[in-house]
Amino acid sequence: MAKVSNELSSAIGNVALPLIVLGMTASATLAGLVLFVSNAALIATQALGGALVDRHPPSLVLRLSSFAQAFGWALALTAILLPDAKFLPLLLLGAALAGGASGLDGPSEQALVKVIVPRDQLGWAAAVSQGREAGAGLIGGPVGGLLFSAGTVWALGAQIALNVVAGIFTPRSSSRATDLQPQSGYVVQLRDGFAFVWRQRGLRGVAIVAGLANLPIIVLPLTLIAYYQTRGEAPVAIGILATAFGAGVVAGALLAGPVSSRFRLGRLGSIALAAFALGQAAVVLTYPSLPITAAILLLSALPLPAFNAAISAYTVTVTPAPLMGRVTAASGVPGMLLMPVGALGGGLLFDHYGPVVPLVLSAMVAIATVVVMVSSSDLRLIPRLADLGEVVHEAPD
Repeated sequence: MAKVSNELSSAIGNVALPLIVLGMTASATLAGLVLFVSNAALIATQALGGALVDRHPPSLVLRLSSFAQAFGWALALTAILLPDAKFLPLLLLGAALAGGASGLDGPSEQALVKVIVPRDQLGWAAAVSQGREAGAGLIGGPVGGLLFSAGTVWALGAQIALNVVAGIFTPRSSSRATDLQPQSGYVVQLRDGFAFVWRQRGLRGVAIVAGLANLPIIVLPLTLIAYYQTRGEAPVAIGILATAFGAGVVAGALLAGPVSSRFRLGRLGSIALAAFALGQAAVVLTYPSLPITAAILLLSALPLPAFNAAISAYTVTVTPAPLMGRVTAASGVPGMLLMPVGALGGGLLFDHYGPVVPLVLSAMVAIATVVVMVSSSDLRLIPRLADLGEVVHEAPD
């Protein structure tokens, strides 16, 4: 319940936060700046927080992360009640705190999965996680738009409440992913996580592909939200559009478990990213029509859950338990590096050139991601999950 509540809060914010900034400033650049700060804080926390998860009970880290996110959104709520000239600095601080704290959610969850879920069920577990996250996005988008239309304070108030619920209902556990006490310093442990990812050719290849794919994942929705808000579309309709991609992920997640275990990761990735790129390219032509664009986004997302589930299960399988938090964090950081760039760049491009230029850029990067995926021998050679042997290491000294 804790992770679901945090994901639902984030899904509401993905729609409501840009709408709030656009409504108060009429500037896509400033909306992009707020997302830039939030994503940059998330990356910093993810880079530094993996060792924290390995040194302390993951449930404790997840609980503190949830309460910190609630406090960040409380600051953002306070900010929008201030005079227009004074609201932005506090809003940026709140977004940074909430975004940064959310960077601990993923490593905490993966550390718990490593010790709880049997290896032959990792694909199914990852698929359930994909479906849960997409389901939160499916509900959160329209809810975020509806709450925004009712009043800006309602969306942020709902996020605060959800994060508090997550903190209260986080499962209590005194155990860590490993019973071994850390023997090395914090910086050394951080280095161990990044070094492990770099040595594992499969994890390294996944990180590169994810880094490219995350740019269009940020640029396209920000551009569409800014365009439809400027055109005067109802916030609820914009929220429904924002959930179309998530609806496709939910539908695809129904088959992600068996598919991710049956086929090689490279084949799943090639199919999923090709569909994603085709959808991005099609939106360049269809963006004037909100319903058609929503349908294309839904279809383009259908193959992604199996690929994401395979990545998650592969990471858990090849990573020893003492390194789980650090490796999850280290493998995620390269994939996030372009997210703040996409947020700020997408807003600037929209304000200066309108929707076409950022949408074309987004489609070009998505196509480049497919080329990298298909040409990567590191990813093509990863065996099926059923053929992988679990790696068992001792904790680094």
